[in-house]
Amino acid sequence: EILRKFYSAMASPPLEPTLSEIVAQHRKTSQQLRNDLEKEKQDFVKSVEELGRSLLDKLDKGVGKTYENQRRLEAEAKNLEGKAVTFANEINQWTTLYSSFNDALKELGDVKNWAQGIEADLNSINTSLTQVVSKARASSSGASAADKDAAT
Repeated sequence: EILRKFYSAMASPPLEPTLSEIVAQHRKTSQQLRNDLEKEKQDFVKSVEELGRSLLDKLDKGVGKTYENQRRLEAEAKNLEGKAVTFANEINQWTTLYSSFNDALKELGDVKNWAQGIEADLNSINTSLTQVVSKARASSSGASAADKDAAT
């Protein structure tokens, strides 16, 4: 039994590692750290690429929406410009129509003044003729009465 203990003690590894075991363990640990670091690096690069794609997609959507809005605004501006030209033409037509109407009213005012002047002149002539006729009748009546007196 003692021999068995002796041989089993010899077969079990020593309590302190040897230098070659320490170097091998260091290389193994270093390689594992490099592998872990490389994996982390690849994950980081993938995350950055995904973030870049996501940002570009959002930016592209924003640019596309901006472009669409710009096209709609330009179309609306052309539409409004056309309406403004049409409105300006209508204003010119209304201005011309108003000017013609105003001139016609002025002419009517002139005709009215002319007619009032003619009416006043005709009233004056009528008054004069009425007076002449009255005097003529008075004279004729006075002459007829004198003729009757002379004849009797």
